[in-house]
Amino acid sequence: MAGTILVAIDLEHRDCAIKALKEGDEMARLKGAELHVCFVLAYGFHTYVQPYLMEEVIKDTIKHVKEDLKYLVKEAGLDSDTVVQHVLKGGVHQQILLLAEKLKCAYLVLNASKPDALAGVTGPVTAQICRYAPCSLLIIR
Repeated sequence: MAGTILVAIDLEHRDCAIKALKEGDEMARLKGAELHVCFVLAYGFHTYVQPYLMEEVIKDTIKHVKEDLKYLVKEAGLDSDTVVQHVLKGGVHQQILLLAEKLKCAYLVLNASKPDALAGVTGPVTAQICRYAPCSLLIIR
């Protein structure tokens, strides 16, 4: 196998996430690589919020995100049993970069939101990942 391809998506931008999954799948098939997809729950990074969230709420949220991620993979026309899915908690760009390093990714596919005047050319998460990525990147809009 020729490495790992990680697709980092934002479930809030479903259309773009589906495009990113399809691109990641195509790359994985061409390279004979394993396909992983991840979503990061950002609230875990903000320690001042954590005490106000009951553990059951966090577990329930993770359960729903896993279901949503599985459905999104199927919606993209992929087999949810062959795409390795990760739900992470913490700072979005930090968690994506840590997972990319852990998996020794050959490529990282990012589901980036459309640019606007407030976010600049790319969003702050995408910009941080581009700056520190341990592998090649593909940004999908």
